[in-house]
Amino acid sequence: MRKRIGLARLSLATLALALLGATMLATSAPGDTGQGDLGRVAADDVSVVEVLLEDRDALDALVATGVDLDHNVTTTADGIVAHAVVTAKEAEALKGKGFKLGKVVYSEDDAEARVAEREATIAEHVEALEALEVEALATDTVKIIRADYYTSLGNHYLSVEAKTSDGQSENFQLTVERDSGPGTDFGSGGTQNISRFVDAGVYLYHRGASNLGSNPRPDYIRVTSPNGGSDVAKVNDWLPLPDEDQGDAPYFKDFVTSYLTPTDLYERIEQLHAEFPTLTDIVELPYETNGYRRKAQAILEPPGMRLVVDTPSPAAGEYELAGASFGPDAPVAGLPGTIALGDDATGDVNDGCEPLVGFPAGTIALVDRGSCPFVQKAVNAQDAGAIAVIVANNVPGDPFNMGGSGPVTIPAVMVSQDDGTAIKAGLPATGTVFGAPSISNASRVVVDSLAWGHEGGNDISVQLLDPGTTNQALDVGVVGDSIAVSLATDASGAVTSTAAEVVAALDADAGSLVDAYTYRGSSGDAVVNPTREIQLSDFLSAPDTVSREPWTVRALRIGKTRDGSKLGVLAYSQEHAREWVPPLVSVETAERLLRNYAHDGTTKQLLNNLDIFIIPSVNPDGGHYSFYDFASQRKNMTNHCPLTGPADPNGRNSWGVDNNRNYDEYSLFDGYSGASTSCTSGTFAGPSELSEPESANVDWIAGNYPNIKFSMNLHSSGNYFMWSPGSYLLPGRISAPRPTLAEESFFWGASSRILTAIKQHRGLSVTPARTGPISDVLYSAAGNSGDMLWYKHGIYAWNFEVGTSFQPDWEEAHEEAMEFSNGLVELMHVAYDFDKDHSRPESTVVATPGTEPGTVDVMFDTSEPAAVFYTLDGSRPTYESTLYAAAGIREGAETLTVPTGTTIHWFSVDSAGNVENNYDPSSSGRNFNKTTVG
Repeated sequence: MRKRIGLARLSLATLALALLGATMLATSAPGDTGQGDLGRVAADDVSVVEVLLEDRDALDALVATGVDLDHNVTTTADGIVAHAVVTAKEAEALKGKGFKLGKVVYSEDDAEARVAEREATIAEHVEALEALEVEALATDTVKIIRADYYTSLGNHYLSVEAKTSDGQSENFQLTVERDSGPGTDFGSGGTQNISRFVDAGVYLYHRGASNLGSNPRPDYIRVTSPNGGSDVAKVNDWLPLPDEDQGDAPYFKDFVTSYLTPTDLYERIEQLHAEFPTLTDIVELPYETNGYRRKAQAILEPPGMRLVVDTPSPAAGEYELAGASFGPDAPVAGLPGTIALGDDATGDVNDGCEPLVGFPAGTIALVDRGSCPFVQKAVNAQDAGAIAVIVANNVPGDPFNMGGSGPVTIPAVMVSQDDGTAIKAGLPATGTVFGAPSISNASRVVVDSLAWGHEGGNDISVQLLDPGTTNQALDVGVVGDSIAVSLATDASGAVTSTAAEVVAALDADAGSLVDAYTYRGSSGDAVVNPTREIQLSDFLSAPDTVSREPWTVRALRIGKTRDGSKLGVLAYSQEHAREWVPPLVSVETAERLLRNYAHDGTTKQLLNNLDIFIIPSVNPDGGHYSFYDFASQRKNMTNHCPLTGPADPNGRNSWGVDNNRNYDEYSLFDGYSGASTSCTSGTFAGPSELSEPESANVDWIAGNYPNIKFSMNLHSSGNYFMWSPGSYLLPGRISAPRPTLAEESFFWGASSRILTAIKQHRGLSVTPARTGPISDVLYSAAGNSGDMLWYKHGIYAWNFEVGTSFQPDWEEAHEEAMEFSNGLVELMHVAYDFDKDHSRPESTVVATPGTEPGTVDVMFDTSEPAAVFYTLDGSRPTYESTLYAAAGIREGAETLTVPTGTTIHWFSVDSAGNVENNYDPSSSGRNFNKTTVG
């Protein structure tokens, strides 16, 4: 940008408006983009699909719908491609609003494969432990895995890894006895202890390194357990040098071996604190989360889709079904037939992915989920003559509505894994597939337990009974946890109780157990239908090892001096629950810092001079829900939906607040774009700023530790690297205040260092197009934490977007954790260099002839990222003087056009506060820079 200036200077406010005006766009967007519930039901399958957009106005319109967006936004020759996390119904709703959808890039199957992969890895660890335990006799068994001697800068070290058969059940240290060379006794060279390492709840081994001091290189070691087990091993050289006993120390890394749940993450930082008590503290943040818990709920209505298996099959009974977005619905009156197991004679022979072999036409096909799309299974069953197809889930949990589209002409339904196993064990059998009856919302009744599900709510059952006699009054009976509602009848014996009447009766007579209400604000004036006994449920699937109590969020504080006197750095992960890789980056970094401190000089330098805070999971409740219940969960678990809205169990996968829209700078509540008022939106900002404990904790740690001057918010996905401003106003894309030229230069310079460190792992380049302010390279995110940290707390705040998906396969997740841990460690180096920067900047004026007679074009050149304050009227420059600005978004420095003969006074100050020439702008000194141009 070229700025023409007379002797009267342009005000900063005018300059800001001029810069902001450069962001305005004027292109069309799809219509009807108002916020609201797009129609997600808890049983529906979720996928990540492409949304094909013409321009950034269309992207803003998409954001304004409140749809759940991945962070992946790509500019193409044809426009913009964004990724939306949607059910089939939500996808149709977006199409109805004028948006064009592309291909599916990720599905729930991928997430379930990651969970299965994690469980297989843990099972391998358990199997290895069990094999070791088999060897144990009267005492436990100890096996030495590694014994490595290495040197570094004249010091020598011994690193030991060993495993004990009692390591899973008991927490103790192992003792390492060293000899002092060939033929000497154990212990003559000293002893050291090694500590237990547990990953994802499974003991892996003990490990530790120790400086040998003046003791000689050991030849053998003996490792002993307090339970009596021991092992002996010869010591090996690690990275020996051919000519000298000195060199660079090895840098230990690669400490994550599988995905980690929030429970695993917090156990890991507690273990690190126990192992390194002189270098760490655990900081308990004051705002407890709600906890991984919910009230138990039920919708009182007749059975929906179900399969009834006839006697005398051992599988006789009734089974819950979910439907599909393709093919016809099963008839409400039922579709009877023989149930036959599909066999395609290829690979997993029962998955129906190939044409079925020898299948009896006219029967109901039963196939397993997995290996191919649902539509493909249905078409193969249809081609074999099946009248319907039942897909048995291949992972635990409720059945869900199957997505897809295609030429399917028979009903397709799903049963749970357990039900599928039971039905297969009961073949041969006959049965009937019943479709869901059409039920008026005005006849539905919803009940919530007063107790949390795990504290008794799940034990409650409710039944609406037809008394079978005439002229009966509505009556509610309660026996223990069982509630029976005998419905009112008229003179003909027909049921007359409405939903509203049943709600009132339940609240009056069973109000000590449940709270009843009509469905989503319905008047409840329709007559209810009798039901079978319905068990309330909190619908939570995590094992008992996951606490249901409110969660105390904790930070691992790392540093030699932790009294606030050292420069602070904050790293925090998993604001969004489904992002499983970022917490691995946090834990990997903590491990690297602590385990390299004793022998690596640069790591020691960092920990001796910085105060580092690492929060592995900001959102542990949502994280657990993502692992065990709904992999695509983005938000926390708090239900803010009113009883007149989707507060019923059908809405449970849409509840929660987007923690990264709940902060108090440039938020939805300030009128900024990119967050939603809808309680079911993926970007729901909550009822008010900082209403959620998760976001309040991040604000608290920044406010209570003012030494924190740098931060990294770890997210996925998209391979972005971003900073403020993160939000803008619409129309006009008027962003939150942009950093100064000096601040922006510092952001870019530090980012270059950090991204170079990331690239060193395997060559990944975070592109320039995906580097920069959030509002420039992604979309507006009103109320995000980076903006709060930057504008409110004065913290240089960055945001990683790790990888290309939320839950990649483990091999890819591992690589992403390694490379972005490189970047997070480099942020520590940036902070250290910033703190130790006492060099004063230097600046010069570069003047060239202007394009008009009598003018000169002027630019300032600085030796490092620095702010330049200048005057053109001969006055002393101060911090109130004009600040040299950027030419525009991502354009570098501006050019000033001034009259020939103008005298310029100026000084520069770098990001660490060092002022050029030691000039004091508040005094009467004259040691500022001065020149006359032209």
